[in-house]
Amino acid sequence: MMTKKSKFLVFLTSLFLLTGQIAWAQKKAEMILTKWADQAPVIDGQLNDWKDSLELYNNTARLYYSLSNDNENIYLAIKNNSRENLMTILATGISFSANIESNKKNPPKITFPVVDRTPGKKRNTTEQPEPEEMQKEILSRIKEVRVSGFKEIIDGGISLYNTYGIKAATGFDSKNNLVQEIAIPLSLLGLQTGNNEPVSYSIRINGFQGPAVKQERDRYNDMYGGRYGRNYGGMYRGMYGGMPGGNYTTRPQSTAIEFFIKSPLAVKK
Repeated sequence: MMTKKSKFLVFLTSLFLLTGQIAWAQKKAEMILTKWADQAPVIDGQLNDWKDSLELYNNTARLYYSLSNDNENIYLAIKNNSRENLMTILATGISFSANIESNKKNPPKITFPVVDRTPGKKRNTTEQPEPEEMQKEILSRIKEVRVSGFKEIIDGGISLYNTYGIKAATGFDSKNNLVQEIAIPLSLLGLQTGNNEPVSYSIRINGFQGPAVKQERDRYNDMYGGRYGRNYGGMYRGMYGGMPGGNYTTRPQSTAIEFFIKSPLAVKK
Protein backbone atom coordinates (compact mmCIF):
# COMPACT_ATOMS: atom_id res chain seq x y z
CA MET A 1 0.00 0.00 0.00
CA MET A 2 1.37 3.37 -1.02
CA THR A 3 1.98 6.02 1.62
CA LYS A 4 0.92 9.64 1.15
CA LYS A 5 4.56 10.55 0.57
CA SER A 6 4.91 7.87 -2.13
CA LYS A 7 1.71 9.03 -3.87
CA PHE A 8 2.96 12.60 -3.80
CA LEU A 9 6.30 11.60 -5.35
CA VAL A 10 4.50 9.63 -8.07
CA PHE A 11 2.31 12.66 -8.77
CA LEU A 12 5.33 14.96 -9.12
CA THR A 13 7.09 12.50 -11.40
CA SER A 14 4.01 12.13 -13.61
CA LEU A 15 3.55 15.88 -13.78
CA PHE A 16 7.15 16.33 -14.88
CA LEU A 17 6.94 13.65 -17.54
CA LEU A 18 3.66 14.96 -18.93
CA THR A 19 4.53 18.63 -19.11
CA GLY A 20 8.30 18.94 -19.08
CA GLN A 21 7.80 22.50 -17.82
CA ILE A 22 10.01 22.42 -14.74
CA ALA A 23 12.91 24.78 -15.42
CA TRP A 24 16.08 25.33 -13.46
CA ALA A 25 16.88 29.01 -13.35
CA GLN A 26 19.53 31.10 -11.71
CA LYS A 27 17.39 33.87 -10.22
CA LYS A 28 20.14 36.32 -9.36
CA ALA A 29 21.77 37.95 -12.37
CA GLU A 30 25.51 37.73 -12.83
CA MET A 31 27.04 41.19 -12.95
CA ILE A 32 29.72 41.39 -15.64
CA LEU A 33 31.40 44.03 -17.78
CA THR A 34 30.65 43.62 -21.47
CA LYS A 35 33.80 44.14 -23.52
CA TRP A 36 34.22 46.57 -26.38
CA ALA A 37 34.80 44.82 -29.70
CA ASP A 38 37.71 46.67 -31.32
CA GLN A 39 37.16 44.46 -34.33
CA ALA A 40 33.86 42.75 -35.00
CA PRO A 41 34.27 38.97 -34.66
CA VAL A 42 33.68 36.88 -37.74
CA ILE A 43 30.54 34.84 -37.04
CA ASP A 44 31.76 31.47 -38.25
CA GLY A 45 31.35 29.05 -35.33
CA GLN A 46 35.02 29.38 -34.36
CA LEU A 47 36.58 31.17 -31.38
CA ASN A 48 39.63 32.60 -33.12
CA ASP A 49 38.37 36.18 -32.69
CA TRP A 50 37.67 35.85 -28.95
CA LYS A 51 40.94 36.70 -27.24
CA ASP A 52 39.73 35.73 -23.77
CA SER A 53 38.82 32.21 -24.97
CA LEU A 54 35.44 32.58 -23.20
CA GLU A 55 36.68 33.07 -19.65
CA LEU A 56 33.16 33.46 -18.20
CA TYR A 57 31.45 30.29 -17.01
CA ASN A 58 27.98 29.51 -15.67
CA ASN A 59 28.04 26.45 -13.46
CA THR A 60 24.26 25.87 -13.61
CA ALA A 61 24.14 25.65 -17.41
CA ARG A 62 27.73 24.41 -17.73
CA LEU A 63 28.42 26.90 -20.50
CA TYR A 64 31.45 29.07 -21.20
CA TYR A 65 30.46 32.40 -22.73
CA SER A 66 31.58 35.92 -23.60
CA LEU A 67 29.72 39.11 -24.50
CA SER A 68 30.99 42.12 -26.39
CA ASN A 69 29.58 44.97 -28.43
CA ASP A 70 30.49 47.85 -30.69
CA ASN A 71 28.28 50.71 -31.86
CA GLU A 72 26.39 48.39 -34.21
CA ASN A 73 25.94 44.95 -32.66
CA ILE A 74 25.95 42.76 -29.58
CA TYR A 75 28.15 39.67 -29.97
CA LEU A 76 27.72 36.46 -28.00
CA ALA A 77 29.93 33.38 -28.04
CA ILE A 78 29.02 30.16 -26.20
CA LYS A 79 30.92 26.93 -25.73
CA ASN A 80 29.23 23.82 -24.37
CA ASN A 81 31.41 21.03 -23.00
CA SER A 82 28.66 19.06 -21.26
CA ARG A 83 27.61 15.82 -22.95
CA GLU A 84 24.31 15.92 -21.05
CA ASN A 85 23.48 19.32 -22.56
CA LEU A 86 24.81 18.70 -26.05
CA MET A 87 21.95 16.70 -27.51
CA THR A 88 19.32 18.88 -25.83
CA ILE A 89 20.91 21.96 -27.40
CA LEU A 90 20.91 20.29 -30.82
CA ALA A 91 17.27 19.28 -30.36
CA THR A 92 15.79 22.47 -28.84
CA GLY A 93 18.42 25.20 -29.12
CA ILE A 94 19.64 27.98 -26.84
CA SER A 95 17.53 31.15 -26.52
CA PHE A 96 19.19 34.53 -26.00
CA SER A 97 17.53 37.85 -25.20
CA ALA A 98 18.80 41.35 -24.37
CA ASN A 99 16.87 44.42 -23.23
CA ILE A 100 16.70 47.32 -20.83
CA GLU A 101 14.79 45.67 -18.00
CA SER A 102 12.48 48.62 -17.36
CA ASN A 103 11.36 48.71 -21.01
CA LYS A 104 10.41 45.15 -21.93
CA LYS A 105 8.44 42.31 -20.35
CA ASN A 106 8.81 40.11 -23.42
CA PRO A 107 12.13 41.13 -24.95
CA PRO A 108 13.34 40.29 -28.45
CA LYS A 109 14.71 36.76 -28.42
CA ILE A 110 16.54 34.48 -30.81
CA THR A 111 16.85 30.69 -30.56
CA PHE A 112 19.80 28.89 -32.12
CA PRO A 113 20.79 26.40 -33.39
CA VAL A 114 17.68 25.21 -35.17
CA VAL A 115 18.47 21.79 -36.63
CA ASP A 116 16.48 20.52 -39.60
CA ARG A 117 15.16 17.13 -38.50
CA THR A 118 13.87 16.04 -41.91
CA PRO A 119 15.00 12.44 -42.50
CA GLY A 120 17.99 12.23 -44.81
CA LYS A 121 19.75 9.45 -46.64
CA LYS A 122 20.12 6.20 -44.77
CA ARG A 123 23.61 5.14 -43.85
CA ASN A 124 25.19 1.72 -43.87
CA THR A 125 24.87 1.16 -40.12
CA THR A 126 27.55 -1.55 -40.14
CA GLU A 127 30.16 1.15 -40.73
CA GLN A 128 30.96 3.76 -38.11
CA PRO A 129 31.42 7.22 -39.68
CA GLU A 130 34.28 9.40 -38.56
CA PRO A 131 33.42 12.12 -35.99
CA GLU A 132 34.34 14.87 -38.46
CA GLU A 133 31.89 13.44 -40.99
CA MET A 134 29.09 13.29 -38.45
CA GLN A 135 29.80 16.81 -37.19
CA LYS A 136 29.71 18.06 -40.77
CA GLU A 137 26.31 16.47 -41.30
CA ILE A 138 24.92 18.03 -38.12
CA LEU A 139 26.18 21.47 -39.14
CA SER A 140 24.74 21.09 -42.65
CA ARG A 141 21.28 20.78 -41.06
CA ILE A 142 21.48 24.16 -39.31
CA LYS A 143 19.98 26.65 -41.75
CA GLU A 144 17.92 29.14 -39.74
CA VAL A 145 17.46 31.15 -36.56
CA ARG A 146 14.16 31.34 -34.69
CA VAL A 147 13.11 34.85 -33.60
CA SER A 148 10.34 36.35 -31.47
CA GLY A 149 9.50 39.74 -30.01
CA PHE A 150 11.19 41.86 -32.68
CA LYS A 151 9.12 44.79 -33.98
CA GLU A 152 10.58 44.55 -37.46
CA ILE A 153 10.47 40.75 -37.84
CA ILE A 154 7.55 38.32 -37.81
CA ASP A 155 7.96 35.63 -35.16
CA GLY A 156 9.28 32.37 -36.58
CA GLY A 157 12.28 31.05 -38.45
CA ILE A 158 14.54 33.24 -40.57
CA SER A 159 17.44 32.18 -42.78
CA LEU A 160 21.02 32.35 -41.58
CA TYR A 161 21.47 34.58 -44.62
CA ASN A 162 18.74 37.05 -43.61
CA THR A 163 18.64 40.76 -44.45
CA TYR A 164 18.00 41.92 -40.87
CA GLY A 165 21.64 41.84 -39.83
CA ILE A 166 21.22 38.91 -37.40
CA LYS A 167 24.12 36.49 -37.78
CA ALA A 168 24.60 33.08 -36.21
CA ALA A 169 26.97 30.16 -36.70
CA THR A 170 27.71 26.83 -35.06
CA GLY A 171 30.85 24.71 -35.07
CA PHE A 172 32.89 22.18 -33.12
CA ASP A 173 36.28 23.03 -31.64
CA SER A 174 39.33 20.78 -31.57
CA LYS A 175 38.05 19.05 -28.43
CA ASN A 176 34.63 18.38 -30.02
CA ASN A 177 32.88 21.02 -27.89
CA LEU A 178 29.89 22.70 -29.52
CA VAL A 179 30.51 26.40 -30.24
CA GLN A 180 27.91 29.04 -31.08
CA GLU A 181 28.36 32.65 -32.17
CA ILE A 182 25.61 35.23 -32.54
CA ALA A 183 25.51 38.89 -33.61
CA ILE A 184 22.38 41.05 -33.24
CA PRO A 185 22.10 44.70 -34.35
CA LEU A 186 21.55 47.06 -31.40
CA SER A 187 18.87 48.84 -33.43
CA LEU A 188 16.74 45.66 -33.54
CA LEU A 189 17.01 45.39 -29.75
CA GLY A 190 16.18 49.06 -29.15
CA LEU A 191 19.59 49.62 -27.54
CA GLN A 192 22.37 52.12 -28.06
CA THR A 193 25.81 52.67 -26.61
CA GLY A 194 26.42 55.57 -24.22
CA ASN A 195 23.52 54.58 -21.96
CA ASN A 196 24.86 53.41 -18.61
CA GLU A 197 21.64 51.63 -17.68
CA PRO A 198 22.40 47.89 -17.34
CA VAL A 199 21.19 45.62 -20.09
CA SER A 200 19.47 42.44 -18.90
CA TYR A 201 20.50 39.30 -20.76
CA SER A 202 19.01 35.82 -20.61
CA ILE A 203 20.69 32.63 -21.85
CA ARG A 204 18.45 29.59 -21.78
CA ILE A 205 19.03 25.97 -22.77
CA ASN A 206 15.53 25.04 -23.85
CA GLY A 207 13.92 21.85 -22.59
CA PHE A 208 11.08 19.78 -24.01
CA GLN A 209 8.06 21.81 -22.90
CA GLY A 210 4.32 22.13 -23.17
CA PRO A 211 1.52 19.78 -24.27
CA ALA A 212 3.54 18.64 -27.28
CA VAL A 213 6.36 17.31 -25.11
CA LYS A 214 5.73 13.67 -26.12
CA GLN A 215 5.69 14.61 -29.81
CA GLU A 216 8.95 16.54 -29.38
CA ARG A 217 10.55 13.64 -27.57
CA ASP A 218 9.42 11.24 -30.29
CA ARG A 219 10.92 13.49 -32.95
CA TYR A 220 14.08 13.72 -30.88
CA ASN A 221 14.29 9.94 -30.70
CA ASP A 222 13.61 9.64 -34.43
CA MET A 223 16.64 11.81 -35.08
CA TYR A 224 19.03 10.78 -32.35
CA GLY A 225 17.71 7.35 -31.47
CA GLY A 226 17.30 6.14 -35.03
CA ARG A 227 19.77 6.99 -37.77
CA TYR A 228 21.61 9.48 -35.55
CA GLY A 229 21.37 7.23 -32.52
CA ARG A 230 23.04 4.38 -34.38
CA ASN A 231 25.66 6.50 -36.07
CA TYR A 232 26.04 9.51 -33.80
CA GLY A 233 25.71 7.42 -30.67
CA GLY A 234 29.07 5.93 -31.51
CA MET A 235 30.53 9.37 -31.98
CA TYR A 236 29.26 10.55 -28.62
CA ARG A 237 30.56 7.45 -26.90
CA GLY A 238 33.99 8.21 -28.31
CA MET A 239 33.82 11.97 -27.91
CA TYR A 240 32.02 12.34 -24.60
CA GLY A 241 32.62 9.09 -22.79
CA GLY A 242 29.25 7.45 -23.36
CA MET A 243 26.00 8.57 -24.96
CA PRO A 244 23.86 5.61 -25.94
CA GLY A 245 21.26 6.14 -28.63
CA GLY A 246 17.68 5.08 -29.05
CA ASN A 247 16.21 5.63 -25.58
CA TYR A 248 15.06 9.03 -24.39
CA THR A 249 15.24 8.04 -20.74
CA THR A 250 19.01 8.05 -21.11
CA ARG A 251 18.93 11.77 -22.04
CA PRO A 252 19.32 13.50 -18.69
CA GLN A 253 18.53 17.06 -19.79
CA SER A 254 14.82 17.49 -20.57
CA THR A 255 14.16 20.60 -18.47
CA ALA A 256 15.11 24.14 -19.37
CA ILE A 257 18.11 25.78 -17.71
CA GLU A 258 18.28 29.57 -17.72
CA PHE A 259 20.65 32.13 -16.30
CA PHE A 260 20.69 35.91 -16.31
CA ILE A 261 23.37 38.54 -16.82
CA LYS A 262 23.42 42.30 -16.28
CA SER A 263 25.89 44.69 -17.80
CA PRO A 264 25.86 48.13 -19.41
CA LEU A 265 26.92 48.21 -23.03
CA ALA A 266 30.63 48.82 -23.46
CA VAL A 267 31.81 52.12 -24.92
CA LYS A 268 34.94 52.77 -26.96
CA LYS A 269 37.75 54.25 -24.86
